[in-house]
Amino acid sequence: MSSHDNVDEGERLEIFGYGSLLWKHDFKFSVKENGYIVGFQRKFWQQNKTHRGTPEKPGRVAILHESHDEDKVWGIKFSVVGSTDVQEAREKLNIRETVLGGYISTYTTFYSETGVQCSVLVFTATNENDLYVGPISSNMDEDIEYIAEQVIRSCGFAGTNAEYVIKLADFVRNNFPQENDEHLFLLDKSVKEKMEENQ
Repeated sequence: MSSHDNVDEGERLEIFGYGSLLWKHDFKFSVKENGYIVGFQRKFWQQNKTHRGTPEKPGRVAILHESHDEDKVWGIKFSVVGSTDVQEAREKLNIRETVLGGYISTYTTFYSETGVQCSVLVFTATNENDLYVGPISSNMDEDIEYIAEQVIRSCGFAGTNAEYVIKLADFVRNNFPQENDEHLFLLDKSVKEKMEENQ
């Protein structure tokens, strides 16, 4: 966390993290706050050929899938204050999320645990992206099984794909007890089972 003395607070950027940004945020911020966004589900429907995979063996990473209004995705809002830190954060996130991750940026509404609302920047992917794969089956168990097989065989410069899934599931369980992310938790369970089988 960074402290900001004598900065221009006129420029401010609110960023919502729901994937690896939850634990690996390589930009300066003033405040972080737990909360959620509405109308989305966290899904592992994006391939990754850099951070958690290679072009030969792509991994899987989380995106936001637009869904029903009652769906929530819990995460952390990072407040970046001051023109220098805002510009630096935008540049780093553009490389990390857009250039290497294949994501696009958009804005949605964040709801804090205390009920405060604000607009946040989020990074996700759509089916127009060549790394987007979507579900391979309408049956969730079959989809999870397929993704887990891909995950346990993939590794990129940030580490193994399995580490990403397990770390994300653990973080969500420990920090957002109100989150019931069936897709994430079933994938975490399947990945762990397959890792044990392969030992």
